[in-house]
Order: sequence, then C-alpha cells, then structure tokens
Amino acid sequence: MSLPVIDTPTFKMSLMSVKEPISYRPFLVKEEKLLLMAMEGGEEKDIIDTTKQIINNCILSENVNAEDLPLFDLQMALLKIRSKSVGDKLELMLKHPEEKNSNGESCDNASRMNILLSDIKINVDDDHTKQIKLTDTITIEMKYPTMDAYYRLVEIENSSANASAVEELFSVVIDCIDNIYSGEETFNASDYTKEDMDNFISSLTSDQFEKLKAFFHTMPALIHDVEWTCSKCKCKEKQTLNGIGDFFL
Repeated sequence: MSLPVIDTPTFKMSLMSVKEPISYRPFLVKEEKLLLMAMEGGEEKDIIDTTKQIINNCILSENVNAEDLPLFDLQMALLKIRSKSVGDKLELMLKHPEEKNSNGESCDNASRMNILLSDIKINVDDDHTKQIKLTDTITIEMKYPTMDAYYRLVEIENSSANASAVEELFSVVIDCIDNIYSGEETFNASDYTKEDMDNFISSLTSDQFEKLKAFFHTMPALIHDVEWTCSKCKCKEKQTLNGIGDFFL
C-alpha cells in the first residue's frame, strides 16, 4: 500500500520587480535543511546557489526565475516562503558587536528575541531613482543587480583599489544599464557590445560616474531595525538586521 500524498497549499506574493502577483508553495523539509546547511557552512557561493534553487523550486508562476530577480526581491521572496513554511515568528540570537555592549563593557552573552517576518519590509531611499540624468539631454535608465551582481559589488568594496577592481566595477555597472536616452532617441544597452558600453562608461566624468554608483548605494534593501535588552548585562541595544544571514542564523 502506498503512503498518502500530502497536498501542498499555494499562496500569492507581490515583489517590487514583478508586475503580477506570484504563486508559490512553502518549502519542504529537505529544502529547509539545504538552506540551513548552506548558512551554517558560511560559503557565500553555496548560500547564493541554494537560495536561488529553493526559490525556483517554490515559485509556481511561469516566467519568474530567481536568476533574474534583484537581491532585495530574492531575499523578500525567501522570507515570505519561510513564513508560510514554518511560521511567521522568527527566533533570533542576538549578541553585542565585538562582545562589547553599548556602555563599552565586555559581554559575550547571546539573547533570544522573537520578531515577526510580516513586519519586515523593503526600505527604499527617498532619493533613489532608476533614471540617472547625466546631462540636459542624456539620461541612463538602470536595472537592479541580481544576487550574483550584488555580491560582485560587495567583493569590490571589500577589496583594495586597483585596476582589476575598477574593471570589475565597470562590468557590474554596464550589466545594470537598461537604456540610454539622448533627446528623443533610445539606445537599448542589450543591442550593444561590451566594448561599446565600456567606451561609453569610460567617456563619463567622475561626477557622472558617481551618479551611477549612487544608484547602487541607495537601491531598495531588506533592512529591519530591532531594539533588545541583553538578558545578562541588561544593557539596551539597537541593531540593524540586513540580509538573509541575519534573519536565518
């Protein structure tokens, strides 16, 4: 006799970069195990690959691929899937940065705190825009970096300034250019070679290139501020949770 088949419920969610609501299912026990193993392993590539794999498994809508989602939507999708899988309440273990409380005293204690995943929102900077005006006649329309591109940016910021880092930064910026507008003309970046785009970026002034970099610094982010009191030293702390690792580990 065959074992019974358990029907998996389906839900809908909305993401900033996708026009229509997306259908999805909760992740399965085996998928949750894969995610926790990747998080505990700490290898960035494993975390990225596992996150995309689980989201692609759970999203039921056609034409939605985790490879193409911007980082903040990928993170939000994973949190929504998690909330329907194991519940909206999330227990965190919070510690003082560098084992020093806000009074400057040593304390290595980890305190428990519960938050609701439904309270976590994507934060958008008031000054953020995808339309970058370079001159009175030329405007660049940007698109958000995928998770892979975002982590390339992180590696660039953490590396020393050298020719290789600058070249990689140019590459990420070029990958995130969608259209270039000059007067009434529209130039779709996908119609041009990397060399064409590289020559265009190289022709910008430093101030103009800084405007493009500001797009990445102000783009939407999954950030949640929490206030908690240490169960040992009783010191009150404020902490910003940022990224999947903070919400799952």
